[in-house]
This record gives sequence, structure tokens and C-alpha cells, in this order.
Amino acid sequence: MKLLFLAIMTFLHPVHVSLTGIEYDNANRIYSIFVKVYSDDLEADICLGSSEGEAITGEGNERYCKYLCDRLLILENGKRLEMKLLNSESDGLEHRFSLEANGGKSVRDVTVVNRIMTRLYYDQANMLLFRYGSVEDGYRFTVSDTLKSYFVK
Repeated sequence: MKLLFLAIMTFLHPVHVSLTGIEYDNANRIYSIFVKVYSDDLEADICLGSSEGEAITGEGNERYCKYLCDRLLILENGKRLEMKLLNSESDGLEHRFSLEANGGKSVRDVTVVNRIMTRLYYDQANMLLFRYGSVEDGYRFTVSDTLKSYFVK
């Protein structure tokens, strides 16, 4: 019964949304990132390939990491940070990812680019929860609005 319910929900979920949280640990200069997406949307978007048109290849977490690093960017003072995937889990309906990125010493601004599933659905919404020191914000990315900058210093 549970399997049937999950199968039906996979095909019927009408909301095209992802959730991303980014929190900066100033003491260790590390960004902790989590991403939550519907599993069927994730697989469909991965099949579209990278932003440059190349196939996203690999097995399991390697493939997911390539996808996330293509669709989600964090820039400090205009410089792109490299993210690494720490953990992934799925319940069949949703995928949840934990990532981290090392930050720099003197940060003026942080820019987040979120293009998760923006080529897949015209009504895609990517929600962001952002925390850096005293800056806390929630933001809604859309297909036409994929970039948000924060002045943190």
C-alpha cells in the first residue's frame, strides 16, 4: 500500500519546488548546505545535462554532486566556491542532500545562483533559507530570477 501511495504521489505532485538552506559557520569558515527536491523531478532534470549541454554522468553520489554543483552556485566576492557532497538520502519521493563549501577570510558579498529544474518547468520555484552572521533571509527563485546577492560586511 505504501509503495502504491508513493508511486501515485510521484506522478501527481503538482508543485514544482525545491528547498535549499545555506548557513555560514564564521568560526570555521564553512558553508553548510542542504537541498531537498522531488526524486522524479531530480532525475528528469539530470537527464537534461549540464548547463553547458554535456551529459551528467557517474554513479550515485558522484552524479548528484555534478548536478548540484552545476545548478547551485555560491560565490564569495564574485569567486565561485567548490562544494562537496557529504550525504544523500532518498525515501523514494524526495531526495535530500547535505553539502559543504569552504569560505574565504574577508567576505564582502555572497551571491547564490539557483537553477535547479528551471529548464524543466516554467513554474519552478526554488526556495532559499540563507544565514550568514546577522544576515538571515528567505528568498524565492523562479525561472527568470535565479540570482540573489547578500552584502555581509
